[in-house]
Amino acid sequence: MSGFGEGEGELLSLTYPKPLPMRLDRWLVAQRPEQSRARIQKFIDAGYVRVNGVTGRAKTPLRQNDTVELWMPPPEPLPYLVAQDIPLDVLFEDEHLIVLNKPAGLTVHPAPGNKDGTLVNGLLHHCPDLPGIGGEMRPGIVHRLDKDTTGCIVVAKSQEALVKLQVQIQKRIASREYLAVVHGAPAGEHGTIVGAIGRHPADRKKYAVVHDGSGRHACTHWTLLERLGDYALMRFKLDTGRTHQIRVHCAHIGHPIVGDPVYSRCRKLPMALPGQALHAFQLGLDHPIHKQRLLFEAPLPEVMEKLLSLLRRRTQTGLSFSPEALSMADHSLQSFLTAVRQDPALQQQLSATSTADAVVSIARQAGYEVRSSDLVSHAGGALVDNEGEDYFMKPRWWELVG
Repeated sequence: MSGFGEGEGELLSLTYPKPLPMRLDRWLVAQRPEQSRARIQKFIDAGYVRVNGVTGRAKTPLRQNDTVELWMPPPEPLPYLVAQDIPLDVLFEDEHLIVLNKPAGLTVHPAPGNKDGTLVNGLLHHCPDLPGIGGEMRPGIVHRLDKDTTGCIVVAKSQEALVKLQVQIQKRIASREYLAVVHGAPAGEHGTIVGAIGRHPADRKKYAVVHDGSGRHACTHWTLLERLGDYALMRFKLDTGRTHQIRVHCAHIGHPIVGDPVYSRCRKLPMALPGQALHAFQLGLDHPIHKQRLLFEAPLPEVMEKLLSLLRRRTQTGLSFSPEALSMADHSLQSFLTAVRQDPALQQQLSATSTADAVVSIARQAGYEVRSSDLVSHAGGALVDNEGEDYFMKPRWWELVG
């Protein structure tokens, strides 16, 4: 990398205005929200931040009227990543982000033993300006899907968009919903799986629900959509984004995903599958720059449609799954949430309510067809607290998720 202020790049000169001291790294993160904390830390470690002309450290205390210079060199090229003309199914694209419908068999980013032929390689061909966004071998990747999991995935096309979208994932502003065909069927109609996920104690290539303190908190909400004999179609909503989360949680409750080569022991399948029958069918997020709420849906892959048709013929249910019909309640709820955020009078009215049923009553008076079950299912643990059979809304819940 170039020296301080040398070559192409951006040199910022800032003045610390506060009477009380503050750490250099914390203040810079607040001044440059489009940069991640890790990226600011790298600039400091590389000697690209000076305080009153002296190279700063992360813990350097800033005092009122100190001059802070931040040199941001252009992103380093990624010579080990090769642009490849890989077909991409684009659901949405503008200058800030791109939303794709990922097919089965496509790894998201390079890894040891799989250095090309990935989604990132295809993105580098589709978006020539992507290198350097996020660095490492994952330029622009906000979240990931397993190799054989299909459906919606969002990729940032600028550093600012990347940081803001990552925050939405972390704070559950972005919503991710999945469909899966599982072995068996749970006894109830909906529920929540809470179990810390960590490395499997006997097989380090796998993950598992662990109880020894080594795992990370994971929460998955599920809804039973259709019973199909020895199988079931289920819908999942994530509160967290752990590796293999839905696959591990489904196996943990005794209903592994059909076709899962890692977490399902069943070797006789209804039909040949490329991998687990898991599809990220819906993605909701706030545009990182323009702020409007966006909702994307990816149609079921052909192989999953065939699997459902086969199972329905076997059970002769005559039912059919329509993503459009399934998402109607969500669209209505999203419209209601948008209206609430824009209407102080409606916010004041809702502030006087405490239960989900009371919120539904107000929503219907305002002309929105929202059911209590839709609200609770959409909200998961973000908007409501459960006490017995009653669901109580958290204060100013409409600000917690989109």
